Amino acid sequence: MLTLDTNVVVRLLIGDDPQQTPVAERAFLDAIAGGGVYLPDVVLAEVAWVLRGYELDRATRHQLLERLVRTRGVVVDDIDAVIDALDQFRQGGDLADQLILARATSAGALPVLTFDRRFSASEGVALLRPG
Repeated sequence: MLTLDTNVVVRLLIGDDPQQTPVAERAFLDAIAGGGVYLPDVVLAEVAWVLRGYELDRATRHQLLERLVRTRGVVVDDIDAVIDALDQFRQGGDLADQLILARATSAGALPVLTFDRRFSASEGVALLRPG
């Protein structure tokens, strides 16, 4: 099994670089054929962030990421938690925050403490207030 970095995954999903895209596609297909592709949470979060720069709407970004993690041969740490995080992302949440919450939930390490008011609206997250 191999791990793909964020920039390889972006080339794979967007196909915007005529030199790098075919290399990324070949690497992906070879990795799948050779035992699979591992995508850590941090790569998924970075890809979601980078895709914002391509002026894709949230639904399209969600669709690209969900299709990727559901691809046969692609491995993530906990597919159910990742799909839940992607569902929250689709509804307006931040994917990185939702992955943090999913991992904290799995570890029994709740609540997640944050200064982020928006994130604190999630169940299992508590807002810290200065002073």
